[in-house]
Amino acid sequence: MAEEEKPSEDLVEKAKADKQQAKGPAGRVTLFVRQVINELSKVTRPTNKELINYTWTVLGFVAVMMVIISALDWVFFSVVGFTFTP
Repeated sequence: MAEEEKPSEDLVEKAKADKQQAKGPAGRVTLFVRQVINELSKVTRPTNKELINYTWTVLGFVAVMMVIISALDWVFFSVVGFTFTP
């Protein structure tokens, strides 16, 4: 796995200097876009196997939550029906 980049004083000073140079709305937008592109270049993308594994994990979690919420809905419906039915 790649080494994590730690923020240093130089990085903070560079960001402050960039912010000082970015005067006006167009300069701020340009600075923002440059910083976003710089951060996106640091992103590591999952492999195909990891992506499939994460997808099945999320789908499984969603299915379990649907079952739990459906069960609670049925219990509350039954309790309200029992309470308010003459």
